[in-house]
Amino acid sequence: MIPELGIELPVLLSAVVALLVLLKFHQWIRVWSNLPPMPVRPYPIVGHFPYLKGDIREKMLGFRKTTGDIFSMYFGGTLVVVLSSYEILTEALIKQADAFSARPLDGPIAVVGYTEGILGSTGQQWKENRTVTLSVFKKFGMGNNILAEKILEELKFYLDKLVSLKGEPSYIGNMTSCAISNVICNIVVGRRFEYDDSEYGKFIETSDRIMRMLGGGFLHQWYPKLKYLPGDFFKAKALIQVDKQFMDGMRNFIERVIREEQDGSNKDNLISEYLNEMRKRQETGKQTELSMKSLERVVFELMIAGIETTASGFLWFSLYMLHNPQVQRKIYEEIVSEIGTNRAPTLEDKSRLKYTNAAIAESLRLASLVPWAGFHRCSSETVIQGYTIPKDTMVLPSLDSVLLDEAIWGDPRNFRPERFLKDGELVIPQHFVSFSMGRRFCIGAKLAKLEMFLFVASVIQKFEILPAEPGSLPPRQYRMGATCPPQPFRLRLVERCV
Repeated sequence: MIPELGIELPVLLSAVVALLVLLKFHQWIRVWSNLPPMPVRPYPIVGHFPYLKGDIREKMLGFRKTTGDIFSMYFGGTLVVVLSSYEILTEALIKQADAFSARPLDGPIAVVGYTEGILGSTGQQWKENRTVTLSVFKKFGMGNNILAEKILEELKFYLDKLVSLKGEPSYIGNMTSCAISNVICNIVVGRRFEYDDSEYGKFIETSDRIMRMLGGGFLHQWYPKLKYLPGDFFKAKALIQVDKQFMDGMRNFIERVIREEQDGSNKDNLISEYLNEMRKRQETGKQTELSMKSLERVVFELMIAGIETTASGFLWFSLYMLHNPQVQRKIYEEIVSEIGTNRAPTLEDKSRLKYTNAAIAESLRLASLVPWAGFHRCSSETVIQGYTIPKDTMVLPSLDSVLLDEAIWGDPRNFRPERFLKDGELVIPQHFVSFSMGRRFCIGAKLAKLEMFLFVASVIQKFEILPAEPGSLPPRQYRMGATCPPQPFRLRLVERCV
């Protein structure tokens, strides 16, 4: 007891604690009361996850219709603000890029400790690694004939593989991933791999598993400590193990290149260029974020993203051709008219094949391969559209909301290449955000666009894409993950008679 007050000490301490909690609660309400609205009340602990069962993409688009273009959600116990219109994405990612370009400190990346490289990093780490990687890409001919020649070299192997199928019903997903991956491998490690290489096949399969497990809908990504529980009910340990397998492969690539660099047999690759730049900065005493660990992640990102986006994009294109044979006919007629059938398409043909480019753009738009532009972090308290976004809040930009917006496209669920043509000329509007926007714009966009053009034009010139079974079309359904490729389907590639 405190005699002067006539109050027991435990009672006084309880009152002080209650007062402090009340003051903190009042402060929290004052700061957070101006958050964007929530579509529905969250559940304790799991937040809005129960509302996302089923087709998560359609659920999120539905929340936009009922709540508005900017809304709040709880992924587990983590607040996430979803940005869902071109205007709001422009406001956040371009006009207020300083506040909205950082990556989160927790969430999906916390499970594997992914903070190096480019995709998962922030600040000087991100800026320096991105700048060096882009400079190497430019050296290797990003967007010009040097890189186009590397793609055309790989296309010869890919087309031969397709010929070997003899027009029989086939699944071409794995061989397509191998072909696209070989283009990246040629740049990153200075070599290609055979399609029937079993170790290389495991590498491709592992990359697909990682992308499926990094989709954002697994509880272990929002409660990283679940990995310490016995067993692996929440698949946290599985993700860590798959990531370790892939990273071990990256280290083997790097070690091999270093050995080949030392004996002079292989110096023309991204790994060597990165290491040379890192050594220069270290030898001059210049502070640098370039490191072996960052290099491993940069290689990881280029391999994973390069395989997934372009290979999946080509598979979606093939699926849309099955559903729209009249479009395939028009593409072939344009190729015959502008190029003929006696030589392969080249980079110089790109500007002439306007309808082909329109069909490629339409397939990327409708597929919306990357529904969300990765989790961003608000690095300072910011106001957008009149709402307050607290410092360190996770922000999720919805690319689906732009690419599938009726107000922009009119009939966004229909496959219609003509929307990208005006008076016979190719017109790509600003709303075409398949490669994201702002500072986090896809670093490999030019490479992906070039690959898509050369693969599409070369395959359509040589083959007709037909259903595996006449009159039976595979459904246009996707597999959820960090990217959304189509569900596996079979088709027939029949050589054209010329």
